[in-house]
Amino acid sequence: MAFSIDADIRIPGYGGRRAVIADADRIQREALAGHLSGRGFQVSQTDDALEALTIIGAEAPVVALLPLDHEGDDGDRAAALAAMLYPQTRILMTGPRMPNLPFPILPRPVDLTALDRWLDEATA
Repeated sequence: MAFSIDADIRIPGYGGRRAVIADADRIQREALAGHLSGRGFQVSQTDDALEALTIIGAEAPVVALLPLDHEGDDGDRAAALAAMLYPQTRILMTGPRMPNLPFPILPRPVDLTALDRWLDEATA
């Protein structure tokens, strides 16, 4: 008797080449998602930074782009929690440059060339 199972088996905690994008600006979010998809990422999107944290936990992405409007906002808190809870996910903040933050920041609208340089370093 032959027995066969088709199953997606991977090391726990690894979501493959996945990315999460959180941004309240739908046009910016969709532009980033399209760019990341073109680079081979499977992308999940949300307009809420704290919802992105839930997605990061469920999907274990390689990278997450989270919004930052000011220090201590939802994006800042989501990034800090993601770094503690899901260290396999590299975090990139998008928004105004601020000193002394532990995450790299790209200004919005995000320069896709700068994003590509960061992705190359983050996923090397």
